[in-house]
Amino acid sequence: MLAIANSIIPAEARQSLSYLADYVPFSTSGITFKPLSGHIDVFAYCTSDTLVLAPNIPQRYVDLFTQRGVSYCFGTTPVGEDIDSVVAYNVATNSRIAVHNFKKTDSVVANIIHDLQHIACKQSFSRCSTLLLTDAAITSDRGIVKELQKAAIDVLYVSPSEIALPGYRCGCFGGCCGVVENKVVVCGSMDFHPQGNDIRTFIDNHGFQIIELAHFPLLDVGSIFFVKTER
Repeated sequence: MLAIANSIIPAEARQSLSYLADYVPFSTSGITFKPLSGHIDVFAYCTSDTLVLAPNIPQRYVDLFTQRGVSYCFGTTPVGEDIDSVVAYNVATNSRIAVHNFKKTDSVVANIIHDLQHIACKQSFSRCSTLLLTDAAITSDRGIVKELQKAAIDVLYVSPSEIALPGYRCGCFGGCCGVVENKVVVCGSMDFHPQGNDIRTFIDNHGFQIIELAHFPLLDVGSIFFVKTER
């Protein structure tokens, strides 16, 4: 299994992540806004079985995925510096629901999520904003909170003010996280967030184990994608 995550992840977190999967440091240059250039959730959409890659993702990652037997296909939207292209793959999903501003969803991703329950929102960075569990969600966007509540989905709002995203005032909770099996893997420690204990309790109550990769404030790295390999 691969764990694809931003190359800026501190060494302590990298080491912890390497115990769960083979860490793949992700970075790009000259394609999109620098603060988002290492965000895998800008350049790809991930399901439990496959990746949908932006057609202009660096070739070295395509080669790696081919070598490791990762299932992938290409979307139709090249990532650039316009907002529509930056958010085209940033869709939050689990096995039942999809959350996004669907006017901006890449067409290949839209086809894959066609049969899921669609929760439409104004926030186009829905994957970065939101962590979906099996039957619940944690989000840093109040608009998404309202839409999930309308759909009778248990949701916890987490303030973004204590979440770091270099280059921006703050980040979002979903961008700190990845999910593998029944584990929520977080880049940072809940000890530094005022809602830390509430977040831990919420995740535990919904049947997931939380793994905090290192003892530093929560860091939005553009999500952590756990991807199955055949070799």
